[in-house]
Amino acid sequence: MESLFNIWNRSSFSKSIRIDGEYKILEKKNKYTSFDEFLAKHPDCCEIDPEGGYETDPPNFIDRITGYDSGTKILIKFNQELIEPNGNILTREVQLVDRLQNCGESRW
Repeated sequence: MESLFNIWNRSSFSKSIRIDGEYKILEKKNKYTSFDEFLAKHPDCCEIDPEGGYETDPPNFIDRITGYDSGTKILIKFNQELIEPNGNILTREVQLVDRLQNCGESRW
């Protein structure tokens, strides 16, 4: 989970979102210094092999035996704050879903 979080946390500080029919580039308000800080703010954010609508195809044979895909899914779900150009704060739910490699790292 931490590897998927780290990829997201290092990603661009801005995000393009459609608001009232037009795309706007919004800046991330919340950048975290560590996964522990993130977990303190979002204690129920993460699941391994979540139930529900996160179906993915089973890993293919070559990905499985080479360790690229363990078949295990992870879900990180939380509310992200974005800063609009006018300074208002917009809150959106974010869901990061990925598969793990055999070593425990995110495939993303």
